[in-house]
Amino acid sequence: MRTSPIVVLTAMMASVVVGARAADNAKDFNGVWQAFATAPAISRSASAGTFTAEGEIKLADFAARYPNMIEPGSYCAPAGMPSTMTSLSSRAIDITQTPTRISLLAAMENQYRRIYLDERDYPENHPLTRQGYSIGHWDGDTLVIETRLLDEMLTGHFPRTENTLVVERISKMKRDQVTAPVSGSLSTSTIDDNVLAFNLTVTDPTLYAKPQVVTVYYQHIDDNAMPEYDCTATLWQQALDEANP
Repeated sequence: MRTSPIVVLTAMMASVVVGARAADNAKDFNGVWQAFATAPAISRSASAGTFTAEGEIKLADFAARYPNMIEPGSYCAPAGMPSTMTSLSSRAIDITQTPTRISLLAAMENQYRRIYLDERDYPENHPLTRQGYSIGHWDGDTLVIETRLLDEMLTGHFPRTENTLVVERISKMKRDQVTAPVSGSLSTSTIDDNVLAFNLTVTDPTLYAKPQVVTVYYQHIDDNAMPEYDCTATLWQQALDEANP
């Protein structure tokens, strides 16, 4: 049985209307997004006064243990939070949203996050992981996420310990509202002028002397602009141990 052209046209028009409504919905983050700017710019070297005295000792001990540092990303070892959300490597993130949970897949090292919106509490005796455990709630049109239960990682832009807390405030805005300088390495075209602003605050009483704050802006791109990423994280640890016998 053939479908009437009128029915097909009506369905297409309805799909366009739904898509337009989603784009205009301040609380709808569904889609594929790509980081294109940060404020302030993320530096590889920490500024004076970034770390506590205890933090300086921990980082020095780590550097002494691994004097020949190997970049984890070179061996596809996931950096984890908060670096998952601060990379300007041009790799995209895919957000799928329901009323009770947001699933976020970062193309870089296939990092996967679950943000629970069902008013649960943090579980007891939960293993520490690179992504931690994320619980969110809405503050008006802003999604507030707290990520805890992170494992220790003492390298990268944002080193962390099991005491690290990452608070994200995510809101939708328009491209012409972004004043931060755009990364020069991006070439992916956008599908509209919507932007997700991720404001991250990283605190850790044993590591940081003061909260570390950065805002990362993500542009809305086509679903097909997220190719498969395939690698093995254990390669990095093996290379690191071999370089530091």
